[in-house]
Amino acid sequence: MRAQHTFPGATDRWLHRLLTWAPGQTDMIKTVALVLMVTDHTGLLLAGNNEVMRLLGRGCFPLFGLAWGMNLARHAEIRQSQLNSLWGWALVAQVSFMLIGYPWYSGNILFAFAVTGQVLRWVSQPSWYYTLPAAGLLVAWIPLSTASYGMAGVGMLTASWLLCRAQHAQERLGYGVLWALMVLLMNMHDVSESVAGLAIALLTLMVCSSAGERVKRFWPRQFFVMFYAVHLAVLGIVVSM
Repeated sequence: MRAQHTFPGATDRWLHRLLTWAPGQTDMIKTVALVLMVTDHTGLLLAGNNEVMRLLGRGCFPLFGLAWGMNLARHAEIRQSQLNSLWGWALVAQVSFMLIGYPWYSGNILFAFAVTGQVLRWVSQPSWYYTLPAAGLLVAWIPLSTASYGMAGVGMLTASWLLCRAQHAQERLGYGVLWALMVLLMNMHDVSESVAGLAIALLTLMVCSSAGERVKRFWPRQFFVMFYAVHLAVLGIVVSM
């Protein structure tokens, strides 16, 4: 009986430590995610879709999702100004996304963040008038999201936001389980990719959350969305040469 009571508490304390980041640790996690992203895209476009590089890349989106959720959770409500910037960068990155061979109607991953954030902002409003636009945006995104993890990606981002803003142990544990399930579902077509995505993300969090507490933030604002658009453009140009 005692073990039953202490296990949830110990798990919550572990999860809370895993999600407590200093500014420098946040940038460390984003940097790992960035390296994994570049590895994945390079393997896909320049190395014949290398299996090892693809598996490593599965850890990228969950890490960026948690960093995004943590950023949104710092404020009482999701700010439209943040979303406007994200929408703008998603449009810019779409040109680069097309350069690497995707059709115009396949939305890049920044649209997944923008759509999810916009839907969460609207459904968080006290007025029900926002419910219909939120549902409409979500439905419109479904056929455009095939290259960006589909609805499982939206679910993972939503779970990331809920997990990062959770205040109580039961909430944190529940949303933590939900987040893990969504990460697995994003790659449900391949068990090895599902497991790799979750394992790499958790390993990165365990290492980065236990080191670098005194490291100061070292990346400028908007760096990662800008890098996403630029690195896709560079890869697209290299592939076309």
